[in-house]
Amino acid sequence: MNVGRIKGTRHGILAALSCIGAVMADPRPGAPAHDANTKLLEERAATLASFADPHQSPLAAVAREDFQGAKPLSFGGAADDDVLLEGAASHAVRVRVEGDHFLVERGGAAGSGDATWGGAAEEVKPGTIVELGRYSLRLSHQNFPAAVVLDRESPRLREGPRPRWFAPDPSLRLEAVLVREAKPREEIVLSTRGNRRHALHVGTFELTLHGQRVRLSALRLLEPGVGEAGLSIFFRDATTGHESYPVGRYLEPEPLAGDRYVLDFNRAYNPTCAFSPLYNCPIPPRENVLPLAIRAGERDPGGH
Repeated sequence: MNVGRIKGTRHGILAALSCIGAVMADPRPGAPAHDANTKLLEERAATLASFADPHQSPLAAVAREDFQGAKPLSFGGAADDDVLLEGAASHAVRVRVEGDHFLVERGGAAGSGDATWGGAAEEVKPGTIVELGRYSLRLSHQNFPAAVVLDRESPRLREGPRPRWFAPDPSLRLEAVLVREAKPREEIVLSTRGNRRHALHVGTFELTLHGQRVRLSALRLLEPGVGEAGLSIFFRDATTGHESYPVGRYLEPEPLAGDRYVLDFNRAYNPTCAFSPLYNCPIPPRENVLPLAIRAGERDPGGH
């Protein structure tokens, strides 16, 4: 759910430390602090690196095309392509939705209409990146299929904004038990583009933050690509709209054993729409608005 991760060299990690902040010690008894610190720094450095990659950075997004049912969309530089990409090959690729996946067909000889399409269609999963020279298409499903067009010449790749973080706080890495619903119920999750996304309310985490007892609902989005064990917490707190992104932030519980999880707010992250309005991001539910400030994880990047 977060922005893509890539491997970073130790030199790249150290070079990014000035952007990342202080080092966090692992609060678990007997855990090697160096390993925990290195992992957190690697994750943040990799996030920064991904924002410079034109094939995956949301800063490269320049357009979004929503699919209408089974009707295919063609992308390319021809006047009769459904989506005109300046400088791209004519009829470069055609994409259609089939159930919970996509079929991608490369173009054939120059011309117009269906006569240009002759190759076998490739079945791909949601989240697939289709490269078209200067451009890339990120195929998104979420039960509202769309293609986000990424352009490696987007000036925002140079200008930003890029992720920023609060200094890590070891006291905000907590263990909590998931109190599961006897009968998980389906809920509607509103999104930043007005879509009504469906999720299963799996249960509630009860934990103590800054001396206050709080509850956080855990949801599983009912969308292609989300596994049966996938859990998400969409939340707001007293920093929202001031120090952190106005829509809210997301957290993915880390499973331990049984119904025990780690909730590490140092890994709370912004939805992709913090960096581009072309993405469709869940809005935190009312019950996950916390009356206290969580100064850990991603800050508001600004520029939106």
